[in-house]
Amino acid sequence: MIYMKGTKVIKMENKINIKEVKEKLSGLVDTVSQKNGIFTVRKGYFYRHGMSQEILAEKIKEIMPNVEIIDTEDHWASFRGGASVAQGSHFMVKFKVEVQ
Repeated sequence: MIYMKGTKVIKMENKINIKEVKEKLSGLVDTVSQKNGIFTVRKGYFYRHGMSQEILAEKIKEIMPNVEIIDTEDHWASFRGGASVAQGSHFMVKFKVEVQ
């Protein structure tokens, strides 16, 4: 989409923002971050209970079918009380949103 503002031509891209991703994935993931159009979501765990990073990626695809999964990771860390999700054990999924 292109529109004029005074004498400037401003190009608006159809992008999804981090707030929309957080709303769509609330309850499924613990944290959402974005850098250069790539979203990173993390779900912390103490016990896996049959969960994996691939299952998390599949659930994200079910909720947001227009995503391209770039990377998944199962990060294990020994328990430390008070640690952030990124510092503790967590499943991580990186993806791009393909806007149609």
